[in-house]
Amino acid sequence: MDIQTNTYSSEAGLLLETYQPGRVMRYLIFTLLVLPIIGSAHHSRAEFSSEREEIEGKVVEIAWRNPHPILTLSVTNEAGEEELWEVESWSSANSLSRKGVVGDVFEIGQTVRAAVRQSGRRPGMVLGESISLGNGTQAVLRPGYEPVFPGEAVLGNEAELAESENSNGMNGQNLGLFRIWSLVDREGPGELPLTAAAFANQQSYDELADHPMWNCDPIGMPVIMDSTLPVEFIDQGQEIHLRIEQGDALRVIHMQPTNNAANMPSSIMGYSIGQWEGNTLVVTTTNSSYPYLDDDGAAKSEDMQIDERFSLGADGNTLRWEATLKDPVYLSSPISMSMDWKWVPGETIQVWNCLESSLGRQP
Repeated sequence: MDIQTNTYSSEAGLLLETYQPGRVMRYLIFTLLVLPIIGSAHHSRAEFSSEREEIEGKVVEIAWRNPHPILTLSVTNEAGEEELWEVESWSSANSLSRKGVVGDVFEIGQTVRAAVRQSGRRPGMVLGESISLGNGTQAVLRPGYEPVFPGEAVLGNEAELAESENSNGMNGQNLGLFRIWSLVDREGPGELPLTAAAFANQQSYDELADHPMWNCDPIGMPVIMDSTLPVEFIDQGQEIHLRIEQGDALRVIHMQPTNNAANMPSSIMGYSIGQWEGNTLVVTTTNSSYPYLDDDGAAKSEDMQIDERFSLGADGNTLRWEATLKDPVYLSSPISMSMDWKWVPGETIQVWNCLESSLGRQP
């Protein structure tokens, strides 16, 4: 099996694109029951085992890019043979950088221990939760969860670095909507009320072949809104631009009434019309041609209507997003989602820097 790595760090410090043939891989089969829920604008975790294990090996490649960094480890198996394992980070490169975990903390030739979950579909691929660097420090690749290696210092599980300049009780009410917002919490709809047509459609979905992440293809509405990364509202007069760090995405919200929204051309972001209700931005989006409702392949139709409310908190430092989704083709009843953001002064929208990966396309 040929595996392509887009970029890697060599001992000479070069970033190259290469194929790596002739690998010896272990292959274990696991099954994990996953109910269809709205994903996180990444791929789902259904292919990975629910059981965590540890592997130890030497770093031979570092592909530090979005959507998920990958370290290649040379591991000695029980038979004394060298095997190459791909350790895919749980979080994106952008998320990790905000926690202080960057590619520079790893070195070619470094011996590390990794807490991982095996893939049941991709031989030699594991999902990394934390990596012990061999110097008394561990890099947490799944922020927000308890560190795996006891007694070691932690990189990547503290508050975002940008929060060192947090709001400190500042009242941001006069700043309004137009700034950068960082995710605090989110709530999905739970199990989706899918129609028979949606279930039939989902049967043909294969994440490793169909998920747009593998080609760095753009994510559309409504999935793009369910991102863990910052968003920014920009006042453009008759339009409001909503920048989303995930995928370098841009939504355009039209603030002028129109009577022919249904005749507007379809696009993956759809056609959005907004209006103000006090300090709440109310948006209706139709004509989204993006085919999915979540990362598990639940289908959506172009007939879906998405009603959103962006409401400032009392002190102006928080923003709540509430959305109701109706799809007469693939949902038997409306579903609701919500997210809470906060204002983190000094935060920026980072470049997404996604590199196409063929790793996921080789089950």
